[in-house]
Amino acid sequence: MVFKPPVECPICRDVLELDRTLEGHLVETHTHIEVARYVASRSDQVEVQPISD
Repeated sequence: MVFKPPVECPICRDVLELDRTLEGHLVETHTHIEVARYVASRSDQVEVQPISD
């Protein structure tokens, strides 16, 4: 039997019930601006790696 670890919301750090999805939680619990701020903050943290020849 495969063990599936619980999903944690990256915005509020709540651990979701096993029958809930992250997408459902985000839509039901967080505003569009909260999700947008999280996405924007993550894209600021991405480092651009040069491609070697």
